[in-house]
Amino acid sequence: MIEVIELNNEKDNKNINNEIIKHDNYNNNNNNNNNNNNLIIINENNNSISYYNFLNPLFKNKPICYIKIENSNQLKDSLNYAKNIIKKRVSIRSGGHSCCNFSILNDTVNLDMSGLKECKIDLINKTAIVQCGVTFLEYYKETSKYLLGGPGGSCPSVCMGGLALGGGSNPLSIKHGYLLDNILEITILLENGKLVKSNPTNQYSDLFWALRGAGHCSYGIALDFKIQLYDIQPHYYHNSAELSFDSIIESNEIIDEYMKTTKLKNNVYIGLDYRITIKSKRIINTLIFFFIGDLEEGENEFKKLLQLLKSPVKVVEISFEKVKKTFLEIVERVPYSNKTRRSFTKCRFSKDLSNQKSMALKEIMEMAPIIINNMKEPDAIANFSSTIYYHGGIQNQLSKDNCSFIHRGDDCTWSYTFICLYTKEINDEIFKEWKLKINSSLNIFGNQIYQNYPDDECSNWQFAYYGNHYQKLQQIKQKYDPNNYFKYQQSIELPLY
Repeated sequence: MIEVIELNNEKDNKNINNEIIKHDNYNNNNNNNNNNNNLIIINENNNSISYYNFLNPLFKNKPICYIKIENSNQLKDSLNYAKNIIKKRVSIRSGGHSCCNFSILNDTVNLDMSGLKECKIDLINKTAIVQCGVTFLEYYKETSKYLLGGPGGSCPSVCMGGLALGGGSNPLSIKHGYLLDNILEITILLENGKLVKSNPTNQYSDLFWALRGAGHCSYGIALDFKIQLYDIQPHYYHNSAELSFDSIIESNEIIDEYMKTTKLKNNVYIGLDYRITIKSKRIINTLIFFFIGDLEEGENEFKKLLQLLKSPVKVVEISFEKVKKTFLEIVERVPYSNKTRRSFTKCRFSKDLSNQKSMALKEIMEMAPIIINNMKEPDAIANFSSTIYYHGGIQNQLSKDNCSFIHRGDDCTWSYTFICLYTKEINDEIFKEWKLKINSSLNIFGNQIYQNYPDDECSNWQFAYYGNHYQKLQQIKQKYDPNNYFKYQQSIELPLY
């Protein structure tokens, strides 16, 4: 059965949401009657407060309708409805974190996968089968019950669906690789309506290779992932220190040399966060330190690094008891928010923390307080950040041919990410100045782009995301999506003959 609901105003929106919840509960309680496969297709016909209102309003994408997916049969029926009944493409949204809004496209049926929340743990084989709507906070809450875990993301509200197909790096990645390196099998709905399981040894092994790195709605719709889990420590050493921003060039050079020479590359994780908000009024430079292994050894390494840094430092946690954190506590430290905000993001992989890169980063951040002071209206959440993440250890020691994800080796030891957040449209022009400054400097940092931070302004995105793998990805696209149904601005293109 297909039920179409039109939302005409804010009042109707609220009433319909209540009706949807009742309908879903009825479905869940009547599985034996096959009522749980009904499709509820929701149309929004005006600009009132809507289901997608929390997403980035800088992007004006508007689907013709959306469908909330709660099981595989609904997913199949939704694809059939879009493709064969109303002759439209689909766009796929799990958590809605796409920084270019690629998860919500104009004139498409938007499939909301956030209701797919199953996470099944196999304690014997230490694996998990996780549906694409599970957030990473939900995922780690479940695995941590059994002192199990593995690589994933650093943002707790990101869902499995988007992140797993494009990378997935966090502090555990230095020992176990990217999240996509630990996927054992992917269940995916193909353009022909078949729901298949792809893994390294079955007939869909080529698809499995492609999905891990290039799976963002280029080949089909991922439903769930079978993931390898690992024993995790009850507590990890996790500490941070505030460094002098004026000494950024010297500090970054010392940190870079420390990571190049340490024998603990698979144990030490470093993050560097440069941030200014309308409240702080100054640029705060924070060193984040995480250690896999003995807690006292982690403490000694942290102190060793601080002694190398000649700039003034302020250690956040002095007490040894307070630096002992569960991995779940480390995940939870990042604010969990899906509030409406205007934002833009840029990211590049890089070889090092060279003086040239540090100078460019310094100049970018020094623009931020000027922009804050020149805002036409005060903006309570105005926030500029430049964050450097370590991508060393096991994750960049694996072969580039292991899957379609090419960002390995010395050229991809670090990633530089630039993010700006604010709310008021009147400030768009002044905030664009920061974006222009970033765009003019991106080539200094590197030419490889992390798939989970797509750049819709990049002209050579095929090479920046996929390098020499792109032609092979096109051949696999031809095999599984010959009609190019799963298409968006930067989806894998069909080969030209």
